Parts: sequence; structure tokens; C-alpha cells
Amino acid sequence: MNRVLQIPAYRRLLAAYTLNELAFMVGSLALALLVYRKTGSALGAAAFFLASQFVPALLAPLAVARLEHRRPRPVLPALYWFEALVFFALAWVAGHFSLIAVLALALIDGVAALTARSLARAATVSVTSVAGLLREGNAVANGAFSVCFMLGPAAGGAVVAAGGTSAALIAVGCIFGVIGLTLATATGLPEPAPSRHSAHGRVRAALEYAREHVVIRRLLLLQVWGVLFFTISVPVEVVFAEHSLHAGSAGYGVLLSAWGAGAVAGAAIYARWRALPSRDLIVIGAASLGVGFLVMSIAPTLAVAIVGAGFAGIGNGVEAVAARTALQEATQERWMALMMSLNESLFQSVPGAGIVLGGALTALGSPRSALAVAGAGSLAVTVAAWFALMGLNMTAQPSDEASCGAFDDDAGQEPHHVASVPNGGNPGPIVGCESHDCPAPAPVFRHQ
Repeated sequence: MNRVLQIPAYRRLLAAYTLNELAFMVGSLALALLVYRKTGSALGAAAFFLASQFVPALLAPLAVARLEHRRPRPVLPALYWFEALVFFALAWVAGHFSLIAVLALALIDGVAALTARSLARAATVSVTSVAGLLREGNAVANGAFSVCFMLGPAAGGAVVAAGGTSAALIAVGCIFGVIGLTLATATGLPEPAPSRHSAHGRVRAALEYAREHVVIRRLLLLQVWGVLFFTISVPVEVVFAEHSLHAGSAGYGVLLSAWGAGAVAGAAIYARWRALPSRDLIVIGAASLGVGFLVMSIAPTLAVAIVGAGFAGIGNGVEAVAARTALQEATQERWMALMMSLNESLFQSVPGAGIVLGGALTALGSPRSALAVAGAGSLAVTVAAWFALMGLNMTAQPSDEASCGAFDDDAGQEPHHVASVPNGGNPGPIVGCESHDCPAPAPVFRHQ
């Protein structure tokens, strides 16, 4: 692990990644509380989810396509400084509340955040894969993420309780300012490859690239179904703790902590056995999530439910980074930013369906039946991953580029042949689906 930390550009990207997760946790919690308290309506919370996550997931790939061929050193700081300005504006709006203004600013920030995350992911892949340290870099970042996942909600709640919503949003803006400064002074960030194609053409070509390459197509489809089942628990956990276990808010908090601690343990497991085939790690992570959900569904006591939440957290800490690594290792470097953007978009849009499904299952049956469906679905994804990825070459081949068409918007719908571009290294990943539940985020599968 020490070798990857000796790369100056990686250290800066890791610092930015860690600070970004803390800012996300605090900002999401503060905004969710603001919208819920001011509207007092589940519709307001749903509108906030759509504005901050779902719609940005549809728009961000186009923004990435417009920026991926610019140098990351000026682009990334500019995006984070822009986010800082948006949060300063949100802090002002918090004192002069307007739901329309909050939703509009949340949408703008969502697009900027997803774009910055995708470009930063691609830069991280580039600087670590050149040194042959992709998995080591992902393991370190996964550990940092898991710690933030465990401590972030508590930190956000403490900031909001101590200083109020506006103070918390100002603090988030300041964190984004520091992130921008960290990356603006970084050295060794990768140089982008030029492109003659329009942004719309690049997005269409990226979709075609994903469709034509069996490993990428199957990984993305597995993640869609996985995230659907993994996020069923989001609206269920609090009802499960309150009404099924009769554990109250204290029990709910313990379940949150157990999930977070499990995620930290999962990150340690991935770091220790990161050299295993990606297929094995994905299966281990998904199976652990499935077992955890099933244990919770039949738990007679809070103690047993805590064990289940811990297992699910372990799966979360392994599966997300393993799947992202597999996708990065299967993707040519010139497509990395757009593949990361597509993957991030899936992880922000699909949870909405999982949340709706979880709520419906709980309303029609019980929290236990909803958790049982989540567990059974997760185990089904485990089996599907085992067979769907069996016998496949999980590493990108330079010859793959020769068969990929890149579409130029200005030239209509005809594909233009793109010459093969050898990869400078063997790319690979890291990586959220987040909850904006009030009053605190539920223990939910998180995409690093």
C-alpha cells in the first residue's frame, strides 16, 4: 500500500476523494433535513432526490463528454470551486427558503458533482495503472471511503445540531474550496487525448462501446440488478428497527453503526485479498449482502439483526469496489471517463426504483418480507455474476478499439472508424448510491 501513496498525484486525488465524501455526507444530510422540515412532506423529499440525484444522472455523461479532453488540473479545481459557490448560495437560500431555488441549485450541483467524480476517477485510474498499482490505489481509497461512510452521518448531524443548516452548508462550501486548491496545486495529473467528435457523438459512441463489449455490458447489467436489490433496504430499516424489533431510535442507530463497521471490515478484506479475480470478489460481496439481508429478515432480536447488518456492510465494502475495478480493468483508457460517468449515473438513478420497491413491499407485507426479497435478489445476483462472468477475459485489449465506432453529431448518424489506441496501463477502479432519508441516512448500499 505504501507504494501507491508515494505517487504525488494519487495522494492529492485521494485527499480530494476523502474530503469530497465528507462534504457529501454533511451536505446531503443538511439539505435533506432542510427540505423535510420546511415542506413537512414526503413529496418534498422525493423532489429533492429527483433533483439532486436522478436528473443529474441523466445529464452528467454529456458534461463529462464535453470536458474529458481538457486537462484535469484546471478542470477539476474549477468544478469543485463551482460546487463551493453553489453551496454558499444554498446556505443563503436556507435562510430565505424557496423550494424551487433549493431544487434548482441541488440539480446544478448534482451535475457538477457527478461530472467531477467521473473525471477524478478516470485520472486516478491513469496515474495508478501506469505504475501497475490500480488495485492498491482502489483499496486505499475504498478504506478511506468506508471510514467516511461510518463517521460521515454522525459528523453531519453534529454540525447541523451545533451550527444550524446554513452553517453546515457554508462548511461544505469551504471543504469544496479546499478540494479545489488541493487539485489546483497537484503535479503529475494525466494529459488528456484530443478528440474530433462532438459531446453527443462521444456519449453515443460510449453506449455503443459498452453494448459491443460483453464484459462491460454484463458488468453494467449486473450492477443495475444488484443496486436494485441492494437498495430495497433504504426505506425499510427504520420501520424494521421501530416496529419489528421494537428497538426504537437507539436500535436504529446501532444498526447504522453495525453497517458502517461492516463496510470498514469489507474494505480491509478487499485490501487483503485484492489480487483475487474480480469475479470472485464480486460474488463474495454480493453473497455477503444477501446473507446479511436474510439474517436481518428472520432476526428475533436486535443482537441478531446487528450481525446481519454487519454482514451486509461487509458485502458493501467488497462488492462496490470489486465491480468498479472490474469495469475499469475491462475498459480502454480513452473511454474511461465516460464509462465511469455511465456507471456513476446507474448508481444514482437505479436506487430510486429500489427505494420505491422497498417501500411498496413493506406497505403490502412487512419490513421482514421486504428484507427477505432484498436477500433473495442479492443471492440471485450472486449466482448470475458467477455464471455471467465465467470464462471471460476481464482485461481490456488494445484491439478492442478497432471495432468501436465513434459518432460525430455534426456528421449525422454515420459511424466513423476510430483507430486502435494502445492503453498505457491496465486500467481498473473505485468508485455511491446515497440516501437522503430524514433524519439520518439509512444503512444503504453505497457506491464508492
